[in-house]
Amino acid sequence: MERVIIKEGKFLIVEEKNWINRICVIKLCDGDKCLALSEISTVDDKWVFNRIFADEEHRAKGYGSEVLSKLTDYLDQNRMNLYTYVYSTGSLDDEQLLAWYKRYGFIESNEGSYPLVRPYKTKTLV
Repeated sequence: MERVIIKEGKFLIVEEKNWINRICVIKLCDGDKCLALSEISTVDDKWVFNRIFADEEHRAKGYGSEVLSKLTDYLDQNRMNLYTYVYSTGSLDDEQLLAWYKRYGFIESNEGSYPLVRPYKTKTLV
């Protein structure tokens, strides 16, 4: 397995590649403490959003939003679309989770089993 670890300010980006797929985990850290993380991986050559997580004590402080913002920057820099479905297991119900995803550029998708996609965005020079 190949592993690359990149430190960018308060973020730790871990990229792994094995014989099955690729995985990317983005962690928001305060020293040695992980405040929140997101994880994406490849499934059939598509990047799929696996999870976003913050410990109970770190919820409702904006850490999940910070991690998702960093993730979208990472996706844009690497020209990667991200697919997902809405399935709430946390404090947001499915409707709230869908609204949250849409704030970060997710739109409806017609790509098989993934109802949402966040197309990567290219930076335009002015």
